[in-house]
Amino acid sequence: MDRRSFIKGAALAGVGTVGAGFLAACSPNGKTDSDKSDEKNVSDGSATEGAISWRTPQDYSAQASEAGDYDAVVVGHGYAGVTSCRELSEQGYRVALLEFQPEETYMATGNESCGVNSNLVNKITEGNQYHDVDPVEYYQNWMTMIGNQGNPGLIMRYCQNMGDNIDWYYDSLTDSDIATLSHSGSPAAGETWPHLLPNIGPIKFYPGVISAYAEECNQTKIQGYNREKAKAAGAEFFFNTRGLQILQDNGKVSGVIAENRADGSYLKFSCKAVVVATGGFAYNEEMLNDLMPDIKNNMIEGEAWKDAFGNERFVGDASNWQYQGDGIKMAHWAGAHLESIIPGMNAKHIQAPTSMNNFPQAVWVRSDGKRFMNEFYPVVEQRGVPNVYLPREPISCVFDSNFPEYRQYTVPQHGMFSPTTSAIEELKTGMDKAYQKFKGTWVEPESSKEDNQAGAMFAAPEFIADDTLEGLAKQLGLEGDAVETFVAEIEKYNKFCEYGIDEDFGRYAEVLFPVKDGPFYALAGNPGLGEIMSTCGGIITNAEQNALDANSEPIPGLYVSGNDCGRRFGVEYITPTPGVSLGMAIVLGREAGKSVAKYLETV
Repeated sequence: MDRRSFIKGAALAGVGTVGAGFLAACSPNGKTDSDKSDEKNVSDGSATEGAISWRTPQDYSAQASEAGDYDAVVVGHGYAGVTSCRELSEQGYRVALLEFQPEETYMATGNESCGVNSNLVNKITEGNQYHDVDPVEYYQNWMTMIGNQGNPGLIMRYCQNMGDNIDWYYDSLTDSDIATLSHSGSPAAGETWPHLLPNIGPIKFYPGVISAYAEECNQTKIQGYNREKAKAAGAEFFFNTRGLQILQDNGKVSGVIAENRADGSYLKFSCKAVVVATGGFAYNEEMLNDLMPDIKNNMIEGEAWKDAFGNERFVGDASNWQYQGDGIKMAHWAGAHLESIIPGMNAKHIQAPTSMNNFPQAVWVRSDGKRFMNEFYPVVEQRGVPNVYLPREPISCVFDSNFPEYRQYTVPQHGMFSPTTSAIEELKTGMDKAYQKFKGTWVEPESSKEDNQAGAMFAAPEFIADDTLEGLAKQLGLEGDAVETFVAEIEKYNKFCEYGIDEDFGRYAEVLFPVKDGPFYALAGNPGLGEIMSTCGGIITNAEQNALDANSEPIPGLYVSGNDCGRRFGVEYITPTPGVSLGMAIVLGREAGKSVAKYLETV
């Protein structure tokens, strides 16, 4: 139940979903195909220098054949899409859902959903206290975390409805399904985490995660349960169908044009309202460069957009990629207003290959031997932010022999370290190995040689050990005055720990852990920028998730939910509970369905 398992679901969702990119045969400006011979396919991320081709509206209506008349069309089968569809169909409306992936290979992305205030999370955590969180307190804390930059009404709507809507989403699970669910952010039966912190300074954290990692009951299956409930209520599902364009009549939504990816034909779905929920634009390089300039403009030579494994994203046939921003394109072409700052998941901070960003209990130093920030800033996504604006030089996490105790001080958040008994023992083993290597007594077991070759991508971090701080500094590559500076810096930091006040960077007293008892250890890595798991915004809406136009007026019939919906996370995806990305999509997806139902009553 760690980051790699989350990634596995995300990565597999983008593999094997075969289809073709699209090119317009006609466009609103009347250009012919020959007139546009120098224009590039917006889906391949290869726009010419300075061009923003994705913003140019495309018109496919002349080529489209009628596919039916509906009250509402939902574009995207993910968490927000399937819950919107189910809610609308259960209210008696005729709904069509269009999904990019083929039905036979459909796979949900992600595994963990925040379940705070749900009965289900109370059940799987064996009656812990996660059922009775004050929604107003949760809201206040959320807005504090994101600097009050979110949509107040939308976020409060999430907080007030998160328990009920999560239970509704999971209401088809059998007892055997529930038995396979797990949770993170809090100890399992038989374990205690004495140093699990409820807050760091003013920022609070709330355990309460529903984790569906088991093959017997994963999120693909759970979404399937919701799909079947929607079908039973009359909804129609069109897989292998890519939404391309929203049609409007006198400013009101009147339909959706989609591509049948099996044969390349175009379909027109007439409707009065549409819910856009296609999951963001993490696989569209042009859109990333355009809509996340705060990251693109800070990349240095050699840095590029990467996936959560550190691999470059844009290789192979672009037509196989999902999450190309289709929903944001459609909504923007229909007049919806874009956010000026769009958050991403893991995008806007430095995370070294050694995962040093998740070692906040240590002391971080740069190549000059000096600390440079508050290592245990409350939110993991914000710990590496200063490095975006600093030279890309090695960063070392330094700690002493007491680290197995200090490492247990953690908070429930995205990417958290769970201080289980096995995890702490693994840490001790890694430290022992490093010290034996330092002493020259380490012998590599035969079994671990094979394991390391087979799973190098997820190998445990390799620590460096030494009996003295001076020796450790030299092993880290520090030279000359930097060695003395490093030793003096650690001594000064230890004084801060003794007094309980970090005069340099304001680290809170409860997470000031000294580095004074040898042997001494370090974890080193070279930071890099550009890793992104997903994008988490784009279109500005009101609290009903009704898209707003350039004048901040609602566009009749156009609703946006999930990772296409903006103003939920501030400048970066940050969490008071692991799994809020999926949790918010589930909860607000259903709420979007309710909003559309209210709108349909008026037209």
